[in-house]
Amino acid sequence: MLSKERFAWVWLTALVVVFAIYFTYVSVNADAVAAMHMGQRIGLLAIALGSLGVIALLTAVFGRHREEDGTPTPIDERDRRIDSRASVYAYYVLMAGIIIVGCVMPFSAGGWTIVHATLLAIAAAELVHAGLVIHGYRRGLRV
Repeated sequence: MLSKERFAWVWLTALVVVFAIYFTYVSVNADAVAAMHMGQRIGLLAIALGSLGVIALLTAVFGRHREEDGTPTPIDERDRRIDSRASVYAYYVLMAGIIIVGCVMPFSAGGWTIVHATLLAIAAAELVHAGLVIHGYRRGLRV
C-alpha cells in the first residue's frame, strides 16, 4: 500500500470517527450544549478539530515512505492526477454545502447551527476527497 493511500485510509477513518462522536454528542446533548457559554462550545469544537490535527500529524510523521537512500518517495503523474480528480469533486461538494450555509441558512437559522452546518460541509468534502483518493489507488485512474 502506498503512503498516500495509507494516509487517505487513516484520514477517512479519523474523519468518520471524530465527526461521528462530535455530532452525536452535540445532537444527543443539545440542551446541555445550548446551555454552555461560548468558551465551552469553542473548547468542545477545538478538542474535536485538535484531535484530527494530531492524527494527521502523527500519520504524516510516522507514515512517510522513503527510498533506501533516505530521500522521500517522489510524487509521480499518477499521484497528481488522482489527487487532482479527488480535489475537483471535493470542491463541488464543499461549494454546494457552503452555498446552502451562506445563502439559504441565514434566513432560517443562526449561530451555532450555521457553524455546525459549515463544519458538516467541510467534513463531507474531506470525506469525498479521501474516498476518491482511495478509489483512485484501488481501482486505478480512469480518464
